[in-house]
Amino acid sequence: MFQLDRHKQIYEYILKNKNATVNELAEIFDVATMTIRRDLDKMERDRLLTRVFGGAVIGSNMVKEEGYEDKEKSNIDEKVKIAKEAAKLVSDNSIIILDAGTTCMEIAKELVERKNLKIITTDILIAAYLMKYENIEVYCTGGRIQSNIGSCIDSHAMEFLNNINADICFVGASAINEDLDLFTFLSDKSKVKKAMMNSSQHRVLVTDNSKFNKRSFAKICSLKDFEIVITNEGLDEDIKYEIANKGVNIKII
Repeated sequence: MFQLDRHKQIYEYILKNKNATVNELAEIFDVATMTIRRDLDKMERDRLLTRVFGGAVIGSNMVKEEGYEDKEKSNIDEKVKIAKEAAKLVSDNSIIILDAGTTCMEIAKELVERKNLKIITTDILIAAYLMKYENIEVYCTGGRIQSNIGSCIDSHAMEFLNNINADICFVGASAINEDLDLFTFLSDKSKVKKAMMNSSQHRVLVTDNSKFNKRSFAKICSLKDFEIVITNEGLDEDIKYEIANKGVNIKII
């Protein structure tokens, strides 16, 4: 097993069980206890967990991925407001990339009256929603579909994205830590999001304020890699200051 795969499984195991000992993990993954200690030390440096005597724990600011139906019910009013603000950045005759997720689904709903759009998405549900609109040319990146989420997450999706040139992309994040680094749950998903950003002239982060001061498994990028952040009211003033200090335009709705 590759180290990154083992780290992911260790993270998921401790997230589920709240804690684990070195000996327990060594037995589960059939490796030496020294290997597990090195794994845990590296994961602590990456702020994925906290080392304790004989093992590790995961704090309450670590997040786990919800299924699509749960995400649909979470902070829906905030997501609609964010989507309406995001849609203002889209002109007719544009090429847009929409990340997977319920916030980007709300953006898709706001764009159906625009003329002559090309929309590329990694979300099969967004693609299915938009396909009935003749004024929108829809592309789904394809690739392996994440179960219970509907997101395309493998190298096929990355290859598709690496070969296009979009005007703007709208990207979401599962967690944003205290250093304003963005995270998601899967390393493959983080690579796909990076490919979206690399293929777009303009980059917009769309996220509700519940994602801040949280951590997850796979780093995507720094928040400073975006031109604009759109989020909802209630964000801590210190976080607003740090975002502005990075030269990023923040829109609070």
